[in-house]
Amino acid sequence: MGDAERIEQEDMFVAYEEFLFPKEYFLQRIKEEIYRCNRRNKCFLWIEAPLKDFNDAWKISLQTILSEEYMGIIGQGKGCIWCLYVNKDLSFLESIKDSIERRIKDAGLLEYVPSLNFNAYFYSGKSQSFVQEENRFIKKWNTEESFFKIKRLSIENVKEKTFHGLYIRVLKRSIDIVGSLFGIVIFFLFMLVCAVIVKRALLKWASEQKELGNSIEDSSIIFKQIRVGRNGKLFKCYKFRTMYPGADKEKEKLRKQQEAENGGVNRGPTFKMEDDPRILKHGGAFLRKHSLDELPQFFNVLKGDMSLVGPRPPTTDEIKKYEAWHYIRLSVKPGLTCFWQTSGRNDINFDEWMRLDNKYIRDRSTLVDLNLKLKTLEVMLSGKGAS
Repeated sequence: MGDAERIEQEDMFVAYEEFLFPKEYFLQRIKEEIYRCNRRNKCFLWIEAPLKDFNDAWKISLQTILSEEYMGIIGQGKGCIWCLYVNKDLSFLESIKDSIERRIKDAGLLEYVPSLNFNAYFYSGKSQSFVQEENRFIKKWNTEESFFKIKRLSIENVKEKTFHGLYIRVLKRSIDIVGSLFGIVIFFLFMLVCAVIVKRALLKWASEQKELGNSIEDSSIIFKQIRVGRNGKLFKCYKFRTMYPGADKEKEKLRKQQEAENGGVNRGPTFKMEDDPRILKHGGAFLRKHSLDELPQFFNVLKGDMSLVGPRPPTTDEIKKYEAWHYIRLSVKPGLTCFWQTSGRNDINFDEWMRLDNKYIRDRSTLVDLNLKLKTLEVMLSGKGAS
């Protein structure tokens, strides 16, 4: 390539950079798109293409391909170029890939193909019924394609693209580890007392069942329930048992009664019932009212399944009934406490609960987390909003 031609291409690339949005603006646009998709049941694709270690001819060709394919939001990250495809689902990826391969061939740049490392970040604001189908597509695509990989996207992924976001994540995890260890030490005696209360209540319940001739199921002090964590990851959530063994089987029977006695509060897909007949006598209600039954979740935080502060972890049957915009709460680790926990809990409508969780995801910071932790101690003492 002659010097004149190289200079012309370099100047052309500089001119094209005027159409590239700064990293901060592009990432902010992605975050806005996530919220929009949740409100409208839409999807989008964010393509990340490599620039590093390639010559100027490749940079110009790649930028031209993406800008001609979609004249919209194009940004530049560290060593890569980004392009946002609004309202496009996974099926659109095939046309993008074919276009890139065809244009690379036409430009005589096939030598670069083995070194390519394209990423397609996909966000779906659709309901749960679509997720499994999307997961099958993603798994099949990533198995068959060599240079174009698909990754699901969350708010956390966007923040991790910045140093500040990565720093905050590392800082939050460090605080979680130190805080959970501190909590285990400080509340150790409380947990021993809670364990004694639960064991005593279970023994009395078992005695009553024996007199009635009923069989006794697992009666361990710690209740382990499958909950849904960040990005849909399942984990075992620990609690002190406050209901008699087998109580989960009776939930559906009591749901109609809950709807009739909810005091005008819309519970959504969750099951929260005042004076729940399944609660163990002799201490179960007290532990629930003051959230002492959740103290073992410090171990969930230490393991990394949960955080000290974050949306409360839902059950698997609850998320099946979520609307699309509810799923955004699954983009971060669940926590021991959040805005809902300190704002009235079971006195709050389900949709308002979801909005509070979304507010936390938007506004969360170290100071916000500290404020929520302090408020949680106050709520634990008062027992406000518990059932």
